Amino acid sequence: MGRKRTRAWKYVYFCFTGLIFLSLLNCNMLRDIRLRNQAREYLHRGDQLFCQSDYEGALTEYQKVMSMSTRKAEEAKALFNLGLIYAHFAYPKKDYEKSLNLFIRILNDYPESPLVQEARIWIGVLQEHERLEKMIERSKQTEKVPNKVVSDKVIPDKVTKPAAKTEELGPAREHLLRGQKLLARGDYEGALKENQKVLSMSTHRPPEDEALFNMGLIYAHLGNPGKDVGKSVDFFNKLIKDYPKSPLAEQAKIWVEMLKENEALSLVIQKLKQVDIEVEEKKRETAK
Repeated sequence: MGRKRTRAWKYVYFCFTGLIFLSLLNCNMLRDIRLRNQAREYLHRGDQLFCQSDYEGALTEYQKVMSMSTRKAEEAKALFNLGLIYAHFAYPKKDYEKSLNLFIRILNDYPESPLVQEARIWIGVLQEHERLEKMIERSKQTEKVPNKVVSDKVIPDKVTKPAAKTEELGPAREHLLRGQKLLARGDYEGALKENQKVLSMSTHRPPEDEALFNMGLIYAHLGNPGKDVGKSVDFFNKLIKDYPKSPLAEQAKIWVEMLKENEALSLVIQKLKQVDIEVEEKKRETAK
């Protein structure tokens, strides 16, 4: 009898322990679900405020996501959107240095995020911007030439993944995915062809907006031997014009302004070089 009772108690104890473990597991799972839902709410609210040009409000909501330290996709997206705000031409506190550091954090902290490829392109353009600014600063130090400046740094590689929602999962989606893979391998021509196929299949309807966005990014990519800022701006402008309500339209606007700034800096540098050439020529003529 004593042995049977001991076995029975062991069984009860085991079941009780198991129930406690399951209860704790369920509590942790429920907590994770609750936190993730809360992060999504903050992210959604931030996106709404961003679209309304309430940049400070959007920053606050995205910072709430970051403070939760969920290490989930929501945090990577919040980080990416923070980078966009600090690079936004309409934000009074625009700060390219902060924007650059935020995009770099995505590469370091979320290497598996689908936003990594686009973050790389942003890093490249922002670094290019800083490089151009430094060149102008050096010229201004050697010769007093009045001109405005901006900011930037160096180069990355690889390509993009749009953050837009599309509901079509047919051939067009297959071409988009294939294009992203080719871009990631540095096959820019192949990626362009895949996105061109999407344009020919999806005239005036999604996912044409994604293909336009991708092509704008490809032509803006510093690693692309066929880089063409003019074409990049044209594709982004077409997206803005034809799909003003697309989730990618606001990003396209930021890209257009960023690329135009870089082009303006390049023109300043060309003028400074021309001034240097003219000065040297005058020196040679005087020496004669």
